[in-house]
Amino acid sequence: MKKNIMIILILCISIVIGIYFITKINLFDSQPSSNQFDSIKQNEQVYYNLFITMLYPYVEEAIADYYSEYMTHPLNADPYDYRFISIEEIYGLNYSNTVELEVHPYVGPHLSVGRDRITFKIELDGVNIEKFEHLESHELPSRYHDIIKKKLP
Repeated sequence: MKKNIMIILILCISIVIGIYFITKINLFDSQPSSNQFDSIKQNEQVYYNLFITMLYPYVEEAIADYYSEYMTHPLNADPYDYRFISIEEIYGLNYSNTVELEVHPYVGPHLSVGRDRITFKIELDGVNIEKFEHLESHELPSRYHDIIKKKLP
């Protein structure tokens, strides 16, 4: 009898300890913990920032090429304002992608001159500007008319 009580007591203690550890390590929880989620978000932000950093000189080049016909002053586009329209893998080609990006080039204290869509082809050997579309023009204040070579379309 004492032996049976001892076995039942050890079994009960084992079950309680097992339940405690299962709930502590979230063994059956399919959702990531708060720390895991923060880590995933942080990694996504790092990759996003890296991608923006790699594209930045090509965006600036595309803007400079297009607007040099219209403006005497170089324009900028802030990386935080880039809007990705699409990122597609080119079928059949490894490590080859097409990226469409919208930007709002500006002059001076962030006076937008318009909205543009730039299409890039990204491959292992580099980044090429495939297409530049000027989607809309914005009028500049009169104090900036001296930098306009000709009216934007």
